Amino acid sequence: MTFAETLSDKERRRGRIYAYFACLAGCVSEVMLDSSAIIIIFFSMINAGDMLTMFSTSVTGILGAILYIPASAINNRFGRKKVVHCSCIIGCAGFLMMASAPFFGAAGKYVALLGCIIYCFQRCTYGAAWYPLLDVFLRPQDRGRFFGTMRFLYTCFTGIIFFIIGLVIQRHLSIIFLQAVIASAGVLMLVRDYCISRFPDNQNAQPETPDIRKGLKTAMKNGPLTAYSVYLALFTMAYTSVIPLTYMYLDRFVQMNKGTVQIISSVAIAGMVVGYFCYGRFLDRFKLKYLELFAHCTFLLVAGVLFFVDKSVPFFPVIIGAAVFCNQFATSVFTCNNSAELLALARPGNKTMAMAFVQTYSSIGGAVGRTATSLVLGTTMLAPVWNFFGREISRYQTFFLVNGVMLLVLFFLLPTLPSFVPEHEDYYEPKK
Repeated sequence: MTFAETLSDKERRRGRIYAYFACLAGCVSEVMLDSSAIIIIFFSMINAGDMLTMFSTSVTGILGAILYIPASAINNRFGRKKVVHCSCIIGCAGFLMMASAPFFGAAGKYVALLGCIIYCFQRCTYGAAWYPLLDVFLRPQDRGRFFGTMRFLYTCFTGIIFFIIGLVIQRHLSIIFLQAVIASAGVLMLVRDYCISRFPDNQNAQPETPDIRKGLKTAMKNGPLTAYSVYLALFTMAYTSVIPLTYMYLDRFVQMNKGTVQIISSVAIAGMVVGYFCYGRFLDRFKLKYLELFAHCTFLLVAGVLFFVDKSVPFFPVIIGAAVFCNQFATSVFTCNNSAELLALARPGNKTMAMAFVQTYSSIGGAVGRTATSLVLGTTMLAPVWNFFGREISRYQTFFLVNGVMLLVLFFLLPTLPSFVPEHEDYYEPKK
């Protein structure tokens, strides 16, 4: 019996409510950096080039690849809630620094990047604590619906906010307005800290070892965990650059109105809203392996659409909006699948390290995918445009083609996932 099963319904519900509000407060900055066009527009307005702009989206992955496993040991040594408290303060400081960048003139783009790095640093220490904190009050049968509901709520919240911001930008683009938006997202990190401090605690829990070597060895012996981690790294590498590249493509090659680009990014968030709303129902009706197959195929289809459809096609903005909607719908399904698998694969007594192990692989994929993209954008390796059967293809679309080919190859790794072969001698506890 898990500790969550010993709690009363009231205590579990209280934990879930605080978790929902923690996400509503803290997700604004995360979605702004990962899924919104705001940061890309902001970097464009302070004269950061393609390489620096794309690199800012890869910092989370780079630091995650280095710091997730040490962060798990830090959490075990000092306590998860204490580490989360410090992380939220650091994250707030990073976003405030980013918002102040225009005050530094020509050096502003580097100040903004430094603020981004500071913010992304705390995502590792916070991220290593998040799932173990949830596991205190989530039963295995609660996980899928909880993650679907949680992410539905915060994507609704951020979708509405960013849509309104897009309308304001479309009418009047102001650097001061963007600074205020970024600074506000940072301050909301402090609200996240308060909500997490109210989570239920397991006072009788045996402390996990801060010994990185021992915890890592235990995680690596878990076959399903390592198989899933390798797939996750490769899959993340293949799809993670698509959304920021799409916004850069629309802003810098198509030269679409910046407000329209932000509205399209709000449509993408709407795709996540719908996906999270439907996820609990999907999981009740379909096995996890079918949802993983669906997400993979949808990402592959979107990459193909983004490559083959150019600005000369009728209803181009509508088609792009539909593509990013489907991409983010699949992202919501994929992230909920990932959350459920994380908790199912983490062995009791080594949960923090196991989750850090998986997140490290995911971060490696994101770091390699986005950093490689930013480095290529900073060189002349790719022609700005080239012809494909009489069509003009931009270098951004070239990346979409590469992403699609990688996803097609990775399709053959799906049978290695634990959800496809759930009977293992190793630890794996999916939803009953």
